[in-house]
Amino acid sequence: MSKSWLMATTAIVTAGLAVDPASAADGIKLGIGGFFSAAYMAVIDDDEEGELGNERNTDGFFQSAEIFFEGSTRLDNGVTVGARVELEGETDEDQIDEAWVFFSGKFGEARIGSIDDALAYSCILPPGSTGNFSAFSPDQWAANTLISNPACVGVDESNGGDAQKLLYFSPVFAGFQLALSYTPNGGDQTHVDGVGPHVGMPFNSDDESRHNFSTYLTYTYQGEGWGLTWGGGGSWEGHVERSPGPNRDKQDFYQTGLSLTFGNFAVGRVFEYYNDALDRSGEEGHVGDAVALDAWVAGAGIAHTMDAWVFGAQYSDLDADNDDDAALVTDFTQDRAMLTATYALVSLVSKEFSGLTWHG
Repeated sequence: MSKSWLMATTAIVTAGLAVDPASAADGIKLGIGGFFSAAYMAVIDDDEEGELGNERNTDGFFQSAEIFFEGSTRLDNGVTVGARVELEGETDEDQIDEAWVFFSGKFGEARIGSIDDALAYSCILPPGSTGNFSAFSPDQWAANTLISNPACVGVDESNGGDAQKLLYFSPVFAGFQLALSYTPNGGDQTHVDGVGPHVGMPFNSDDESRHNFSTYLTYTYQGEGWGLTWGGGGSWEGHVERSPGPNRDKQDFYQTGLSLTFGNFAVGRVFEYYNDALDRSGEEGHVGDAVALDAWVAGAGIAHTMDAWVFGAQYSDLDADNDDDAALVTDFTQDRAMLTATYALVSLVSKEFSGLTWHG
């Protein structure tokens, strides 16, 4: 095989994206943003041997913080090109959370990079929560429980989430918008995973999913004094191998949510079903390896806005079935009810320096 023939073949099967700097008259101005949330929590739980509160502290301070950098520019052909990088505000094994480039226009928006799948990005959750506290997977979970009643999760989360993928959002048509995503490998997020400059393709790690697909459809309607938002979709693993032993079952998740607004009031319901979801508690020193379970989460929420205040309430119910007797937990249920009160603080400060725009 000649070298010139090999080069020609590579050119045929390899595609690239490039932006001519001359077509972006003003270039990209990089903006800085972020958030910082903190919570003080106390959990009073049974602390005897074998109980959930055993060897756990009673109270503590907890935080979730992030700084993001983003910018975009409009090209001569009308396409907007931009990028976003999210940096964790505390030391973390996953110091860079998500990072992607995007292309948007009349065709919708396409994102390429380390991001969540379509279901996780677009899913509808009930009103009545805050970023710190929620009945559905909040930043701070004030209970000594095994899992946090998740109701907005795609299959990539089993490998840590934010794998490199293509995510597409269609234009909004008559209130409808479709989100689609494709993940070549559910565990490859960073350069060290083999997705940066490399020779050939990444290795397939044991138990790691690949060729995953997700889709989610949303519908929004705004009437006179009321509004409606609905969403529904699924997330599927395409293939998975396990060695030694037989391949585990492929996961597939399904989610739907509905929210209604009436003036200053909002109510909503949510449901998610997990088919063969992985329970990885065995990988944390417990009995057994990761096993699959079938589970569903259902719940509701309500919120009332009064000037800068938002008062809310949520409830969630989790039911999981696990047929593996060697696992830490077999069948179990978990309920959570909560009340929230939120006060909005607004700052109108804006500063710009060295071509870098900051808003706070």
